[in-house]
Amino acid sequence: MAVVVLAVISLIIAANAGYVSSKENPVKITPIKNAPTDFYANITFNVYEGEGCGCVPLRGIPLNATGRDTDHYTSGVTDDDGNCVLQLEYDKTYRVSIQAVDYESVLFDFVVLDNQVFSFHMKVIEDSSHGFSFLQMMLQKILFAKKLIQ
Repeated sequence: MAVVVLAVISLIIAANAGYVSSKENPVKITPIKNAPTDFYANITFNVYEGEGCGCVPLRGIPLNATGRDTDHYTSGVTDDDGNCVLQLEYDKTYRVSIQAVDYESVLFDFVVLDNQVFSFHMKVIEDSSHGFSFLQMMLQKILFAKKLIQ
């Protein structure tokens, strides 16, 4: 019992000693002049090809984010899962551009409110031979109609 009482008294003394020593040497924090005060949010961009649940992540797609009301600019490339995370300033407007070969370009303006996630489904650029596509479609319809008649 005496050992327990002695241990409790030792703990109280040690705790008070730490408290007293922290009071003797207070840490003074002074703000650094011209220190950056802007904080950055993690904005995740998911880039896919296709529609709905059958979409495929696109990797290696470059993304650029240019500040509209700030000088901040950053860029990145999608990973194997089609994801790219950019750090952008809170409460600032950015224009994001996504440009990839064989896909239509995307321009997207938004205000950074918090950590946000955006998903884009890229559209494949159609061939310029619309006449051939039309003829192919008509041929398929004629063949289908011919099968119905027989």
